[in-house]
Amino acid sequence: MASREIRRVLVVGAPFGDGHMRAAEAVGRLLRQRNSDLDVAVEDISVHLFRPLPLDRALRTAYRWSTNRFRGRPHQALYHVASRWPGLVCGLSDLALGRSAQGWLRRMAPDLVVATHPVVGYLCARRLAARDIPVVSLVTDSGPVNRIWFHGRYHRLLLTDPGTREHAVRALGHAADVTVVGAPVLPALQPRRQQAESRHALGLAQRFTVLLTAGGAGLGHGVLATARQLADSDLDVQLILNAGDNRALLARFQEIAARRPWLVRGPSDDFEVLLAACDLVIGKAGWFTLNEAAFSGRPTLIVDAVPGQEECNARAAEALGVARRVQPAEIVPWVRRYADAPDLLRADFRVDGPAEFVAGWPLRLADALGDLLRIAGPTSGPGGSAA
Repeated sequence: MASREIRRVLVVGAPFGDGHMRAAEAVGRLLRQRNSDLDVAVEDISVHLFRPLPLDRALRTAYRWSTNRFRGRPHQALYHVASRWPGLVCGLSDLALGRSAQGWLRRMAPDLVVATHPVVGYLCARRLAARDIPVVSLVTDSGPVNRIWFHGRYHRLLLTDPGTREHAVRALGHAADVTVVGAPVLPALQPRRQQAESRHALGLAQRFTVLLTAGGAGLGHGVLATARQLADSDLDVQLILNAGDNRALLARFQEIAARRPWLVRGPSDDFEVLLAACDLVIGKAGWFTLNEAAFSGRPTLIVDAVPGQEECNARAAEALGVARRVQPAEIVPWVRRYADAPDLLRADFRVDGPAEFVAGWPLRLADALGDLLRIAGPTSGPGGSAA
C-alpha cells in the first residue's frame, strides 16, 4: 500500500440526512486546500446510480418520510434491522446497487476512497477489493453506533466521537485500525465569525438570539412544536427559524413568524453565519449540527431526535456538556432563563473545551491518513485549520 501513489481521491456520501454529505464536503475541502496536487471529487453516490433516474431525490424523500411519519417508527425499525443483521442489509444493497456502483467507480478511477455512509463504504470496499484500492470509512454517528458501520473491509476506520472507540474495538478486535479524528465540520476551515458582524449581515438586531434549526434535511416534529411554543409565549427574543430543504416545514415556519420580526430560512450555504449570530441553538440531535454548534461555542437545547439513530447523539452531547435534552413544552422557561441572564449559558454548559476538540479535526485527520497522502499544515493562521 505504501508504494501506491495517491493522485485522485473520491470522498463519497449518501442523502440520508445532511450529516453524511456535510462530512464529505468538509473532508474534500480540506484535501483540496492542503494538497494542490490531489484531484479530489466529493460525490453523493445516489446521484450516479441508475441514471437518469432521480435516485437521490427518491432516497431523500424516503428518509424524510420514515423519520417524520408515525413518530419515526419505520426508520427505527430499519435501523434496528441494519444493526442486528448488517451482513443481510449490506448484501441486499450490493445485490441491488453493486453493479451500477462498480461501473461508476471504474469511471471515477480513484486511488483512495473516503466514505461517510456505511452502505456506501461497504459498496466501495466490496467493489474495489480486487483492485487493492484503499477505502477509509468515516463514522458520522456517535456512541455505540449501528453495527453496519463495521461490516465492510476497510483500510482504516475513522471515528468522529471518542465514545465510539471502545464499541468499535469490541466489534472489530484490538488489531483493527481505528482512529478518533473528531467531526469534520465546515466552519473549522474558516475564520471564526464575530457575533455582531454576523447579525449585521443577516439584518438582525444586536440582542439575544435563538437559532431554531431542523437540520439540513428539515426533520423533527419537536422542532415545529417548539416554534409554536415560542410563538405563543411573551418572550422578547430574536429568532432564526431554519427549515433546511423541507418546503412544508418552511411554509409552517413562515405562517408562525408572519406577525413577528423573526428570520425564516430554507436551504442555505451560510449555516456558520446563523450559528455565529445566535446565543443559543434549539434543534434535533443531528451529530454534525451538534458539533457545528459546539465548534461555534453555542450550547444546544435538544427538542427532537430521530428514533434509533440520534438518541446516542443526544446522550453523547449531554455527556460532553454542550447540550441538554428538553421537551418542547418546557422550552419557554429555558429560553427565558438564558435570555434574562446570558452568563448562565457558560455556567450551565461547557463551551471552550469541546470547541477546541472539534476544531482540531484537520490535524488529526492529517495524522490518520499520513501514510497514504500528504495533507499540509495550516497556512493562514489558526483560522485556516481549526479556529
